[in-house]
Order: sequence, then structure tokens, then C-alpha cells
Amino acid sequence: MKRFIALSLTMFFAIAMNAQDAESILKDLSEKAKTFKTVKATYTFRLIDSMSGLDESSEGEITIKDDKYHLNTGDYLIISDGESQWTYQQDVNEVLIDDMEDLGDDGFDPKTMFTIWEDDFKYDLKGTKNIEGVDCYEIHLFPNDVESKTFHTIKMFVDKNKMEVFRLEVKGREGTDVIYKMKTFQTNVSVPDTKFQFDVGDFPGVEVIDNRL
Repeated sequence: MKRFIALSLTMFFAIAMNAQDAESILKDLSEKAKTFKTVKATYTFRLIDSMSGLDESSEGEITIKDDKYHLNTGDYLIISDGESQWTYQQDVNEVLIDDMEDLGDDGFDPKTMFTIWEDDFKYDLKGTKNIEGVDCYEIHLFPNDVESKTFHTIKMFVDKNKMEVFRLEVKGREGTDVIYKMKTFQTNVSVPDTKFQFDVGDFPGVEVIDNRL
């Protein structure tokens, strides 16, 4: 997994009013996200493939500080110090090292996690919905260039009281859906820069593939 998707959805009424309400909610989310100096979060991840009947769940955690990040999905550990990215695959005990500049669109960009809707998306407020006891706005995001995406819709549920993304449902174009649900979310906590370095000494026998020039 080389991308980590992170977003929001929510609200109600007629189409013109819906668009305005959705815009104001997303604007509030963006402005709040830009005040975060650091983010530490844990989440659940569910992958559903309607064609094969696959339904798998796992848990993950992510820490972000400026343009640095530390993402643990269980199978993969993805770390960046802002200049290089380490992608560690647990089952083969292998780590790939890449320059961030060389990754382009294949790289995980934490700066877009909480503001992805700002670029190349249409959005629609669908109303409010109670998700596991949490009152949420429901907003649907639609990519303008759907042919270039592996998904056609993102359903975003925003906690009305906290004004934070609570749940995301990414609807795949080929019947594969991904659901993210936030478990814990902390901001502006102290995080040492060593969190964003990959120490080969912590992974005995790891094979290192360095793609940097």
C-alpha cells in the first residue's frame, strides 16, 4: 500500500443549497486541518471485493509532522523524513528507499490527507446520519477526472460535534470498496523527529533496496 487515503463527507436540502452547505463544511475542515502542527491517529481499514467475496479488516496508525510521516498498516511500514521514503514490507523483510521527488503521484502526500477535496472534486451534501452513535454530516465527493482514478465516489462522514472526519468509504470502479474509520485522533502533540527515520537495526536481516541516485 503506497497511498494512504484520508478525507470527509456530510449534510442536506436542495442541490444549490446542498452545494453551498457542503462547501462551507469542507472549508471549515480545511481551515482546521491547517492549524495542525502534528497529527497522531489510529484507524480501522476494511477492504470489500464484491466480485470475489473478499472482506478483510485490519488496523493502522499514522503520525504526521509537517511533511514527515510514519504510517503503519500492519503489512507495510511507510516512513518519510520529507526527503526520502522508506517502504518496508513485513512478509518479505524488505525495504525500498526512494527520493520523494522521484515518487511523484505514487508517493503518499500527508499534506493532502485532510484537504483532498480542495482539488479536482465535485461534492454533494446528502444529509445527516448517525454512525455507531455519532451524528455525522454525509458528503459525497466525485472526482472530476474519474477515468484517471481507481474509484468513482468517496463517501465522507464528518462528526458534527468535533468537526473531524469520522469515516470514509471509497467506492472502487471495479467493485472493490475500502472503508476507513477513525478510532483515535490527536493533534499538536509532541513527536520526536526520530519517529520519521527508518533504523535497519530494528529489522534484523532486512534486505535494503535503495533507489535513490
